[in-house]
Amino acid sequence: MIDLYTFTTPNGRKASIMLEEVGLPYRAHVIHIGRGEQFTPEFVAINPNSKIPAIVDSEGPDGAPISVFESGAILIYLAEKTGRFLPADARGRTVVMEWLMFQMASVGPMFGQANHFVKAAPEDIPYAKQRYLTEMHRLLAVLDRRLGVAEYLA
Repeated sequence: MIDLYTFTTPNGRKASIMLEEVGLPYRAHVIHIGRGEQFTPEFVAINPNSKIPAIVDSEGPDGAPISVFESGAILIYLAEKTGRFLPADARGRTVVMEWLMFQMASVGPMFGQANHFVKAAPEDIPYAKQRYLTEMHRLLAVLDRRLGVAEYLA
C-alpha cells in the first residue's frame, strides 16, 4: 500500500494522477500547507524538505518501506515500480526524462512565479509580473511546437 501525502497544488496533483493511472492502491493524506502541517516532525521524517507531495510505499524495491519526495522522483518511482509510462529503450526513456525535467525545471517554477506575482504578491511589482509572464508564454510556445510534431510530449 502506498501512502500519499499531498495537497491541492499542481505538484500534489501530479502524484495523485499518476497513482490513479498506474492503478496502485493508495491512501491519500491531506497536508494543509497553509497551516504549516508540512513542518511537523512526522512529515519531516517522510520529506526532509517539508514540501508536498511525498509517498511512503510499504512495499519498496527491496521489500522494505521507502519514502519518496519531489514530484518528479515520485513519477519516476511509480513508473519503474509498475513498468508503465517509462519506455525500456534508451531513446524513448531519454525523451520522457527530458520532457519531465523540462516540466520540473522550467514549466513548474516559472508558472508558479507568474501565478504568485500576478495573483498573490502583497504588492504590485510590474517588472516581476512581466518577467514571469513573458517566460510563461515562451514555455507555452515550446510546448506548442512539440505538440505540433508529436501526439504527446514524450
